[in-house]
Amino acid sequence: MTAIHRRAVLATAVVLVAVVGAAPATAQSAQRWSLQGSALVVVPSGSAYDGLNSGVGAEVQARYTPSALSWGFGVQYSSHGLDVPGFDERVSLAGPFVEPRYVLDVGRSTFAPYLAARLAYLQQRLEVEGVKATAGGGQVNVGGGVLLRLSPRLNMDLGATYGLINFGDVELSAGGQTVKVDGTSGSGQNLVLRVGLAVGLGG
Repeated sequence: MTAIHRRAVLATAVVLVAVVGAAPATAQSAQRWSLQGSALVVVPSGSAYDGLNSGVGAEVQARYTPSALSWGFGVQYSSHGLDVPGFDERVSLAGPFVEPRYVLDVGRSTFAPYLAARLAYLQQRLEVEGVKATAGGGQVNVGGGVLLRLSPRLNMDLGATYGLINFGDVELSAGGQTVKVDGTSGSGQNLVLRVGLAVGLGG
């Protein structure tokens, strides 16, 4: 883990501890279905992300909450610069995910810490002068956070996950032709920090 990762994890831990200790915070959605939008900070590392800087982005998810175990289904997107002098194009990282979440019972109705995992299929994409480069791969993240109840229907979500991803070979597309570049696959890691709002739907 790099110094940037350590600082990000430490900062997130401090925020979560402060929030939980301060109460009131939040509890799981009282409605069975909810819709959540979040702002993201994504810190990548590893050969799959060689030269890719940290980036910001967003996600949206629908969540089903029948019990302490809930399920989120959504898409995420982040935009990243490359560590190449004079190169202004940006790489996007986007794709669908499934996120099971388990809320821990701490005897409070106003806040709820949780544990979470995320399974995602993400695609890196870069386009330069009509040539598009893409690579896709599966990602597994684990982490947790705190839900803060703002109203009977509105929760704030503060969370962080860390995980692994394996990308396949890069594909180059231009003029209707696609060529796979053998030997360009790679693995990597990412730290994702999240701040979001969830709105309960229905009764």
